[in-house]
Parts: sequence; C-alpha cells; structure tokens
Amino acid sequence: MMGLGSVPDFLSMRWDAARPRLRLAIGALIVALVGLAGLTPKALFGVPLTWPYVSLIAAVGWGRSGLAFGPIILLVLFGFAQDASQAPWGSHGLANLLTFGLAVVVSQTFDGDRGSGAGFELPLACLFAGVALVWAIASIAVGHAVRVTPMLAAYFATVIIYMLMAPLFDLGIRRGLRGGAAA
Repeated sequence: MMGLGSVPDFLSMRWDAARPRLRLAIGALIVALVGLAGLTPKALFGVPLTWPYVSLIAAVGWGRSGLAFGPIILLVLFGFAQDASQAPWGSHGLANLLTFGLAVVVSQTFDGDRGSGAGFELPLACLFAGVALVWAIASIAVGHAVRVTPMLAAYFATVIIYMLMAPLFDLGIRRGLRGGAAA
C-alpha cells in the first residue's frame, strides 16, 4: 500500500518514464485548461486579477527541448485561440513562435546541462522577452504605446505560474544530443 508521502515520488517516476508525445499532450491540456479558465470573470472580491501568458510558459518549456514541429503547431493554434478574443490575428501566435525560437537558441547555446543557474534565469529572460514582444505588438496594433503596468503584472503572474509548472513542459529530450538522447 502506498502512503500519502510517496505519491509525489510515484508521480515523479511516472513523469520521468513518460514519452515526449505524452508530455507534449499533457502540456497542451494544461495550456487549454488555463486558457479556458481565463475566459471566466477575473476578479476576486472586486479586485481584478492578472492572468498569466501560459502559452509563453509552454513556448519556453518546450523550447528547452529543442526545435520540433509538434510544439510549433500547438503554439500557433494557442496563439489563434488567444487572438480570437483580444488581439489582431496572428499576433499571439507570432509572439509564441518567437519566444519558442528564442528559448531554443538560448537553451542550445547556454543551457547545455540544464544546470541550476541557467535552468532558472534563462527561461525567465525568455519569458520577459515574450511579454515584451506581446507589448510591442499590442502597441503597434493600437498605434501608441500601451500601458506597461498591466504587462508587468502579467509577466510576474506568468513567472509565478512558470515556477510552479515548469517541469510539466519539459519534453525530456535534448535535440542536438546524439539520437535525441534523454535529458
């Protein structure tokens, strides 16, 4: 019989044994669920809540595993879903793809062993670049610089969620290693 204390170890072992496609599907499900939850009213006791850019979290997490078509297709689809309610068509998809590409380049350049230093600061820098890109696209779309405060609040909400969910977006492979070896 498994005690409550061994549940995290059991889940960790199962996650380590999961194939990359299953990890990608679980990450996509998380993005979809958080995105659907974002369609609900976002206020708590009259205080508006800031919603994270979970698709950027997925872009950074999936980008750390290298360039692949599965994440690219999902990030474009998630971008179109975000655009349907609040932005010009293609703007969030572009931000997702550019953030994904930046995460791939940064990961392959600096994060060879996924060490502790590069494993935390580099993804946060990629997330900041993604949110800055969303801000730039929004500013271009409306013809003037949009307020920075809501974007910074969204960045910090995204960072908090990233710290909680980052392992769920690790595909467990390292492109560029011989035969796509496990990380």
